[in-house]
Amino acid sequence: MEIDVFTGINGIPDEAINNKTVIVIDVLRATTTITVALAAGCLEVIPVLTPEEAIEMRARLGDERVLLGGERNALKIPGFDLGNSPREYTPEIVAGKRLIITTTNGTRAIRRAAGGHQVFLGAMVNAPSVATAAAWGEEDITIICSGTKDRFSLEDFLAAGFIVDRLTALNGFTLRDGARAARDYYLYRRDDPAAALKESYHGRLLEELGLGEDVDFCSRVGTFDVVPVYGGGIIKKIG
Repeated sequence: MEIDVFTGINGIPDEAINNKTVIVIDVLRATTTITVALAAGCLEVIPVLTPEEAIEMRARLGDERVLLGGERNALKIPGFDLGNSPREYTPEIVAGKRLIITTTNGTRAIRRAAGGHQVFLGAMVNAPSVATAAAWGEEDITIICSGTKDRFSLEDFLAAGFIVDRLTALNGFTLRDGARAARDYYLYRRDDPAAALKESYHGRLLEELGLGEDVDFCSRVGTFDVVPVYGGGIIKKIG
């Protein structure tokens, strides 16, 4: 069994996804936000590619429990109920609701992972639980970093490295070069993941937009034991 890490969605061969265990990471902020929403009692999350698709889907579903969430260029989409800050997704707002979400990077990566045997969503906040869930699948693992507008993102690479490090401790995996590099970066920065996120391009962008508290929130390791799993176009939590 082997682990590979891709630092963006472009150029991922189908054979790296089909019938593999896939972990999709978007630390800032989609997979963090989805994890928090499910932990807060959201029934399910539907990732879509565009705001227009989200609006059309809510109209088609005709369900008053449906919320629209997401962002473009890190800011809440006009007319949506929620943005992409995990701190917005409280039990008072999302418990018992269904969420349709679209983001600049994360939802594209999630949709790209369709075809995986099992598809988990990982972030710093649930990385230990995701690694444990993936370790016992007895199959190759592909980790997809969402990146930032098709460019490399340090925060996703850091979370990927944490998960790789934990996976190798839990089961007998061999590492392809991307996985080895991610683990090495994590081991280099593991003493202060918050600083690593704040130094990243996306982290600095969020700080400039007044969303520095999101960066702090997203840097906390293992604060949730929820493992989101994507299948049939819908994200739910395991168990």
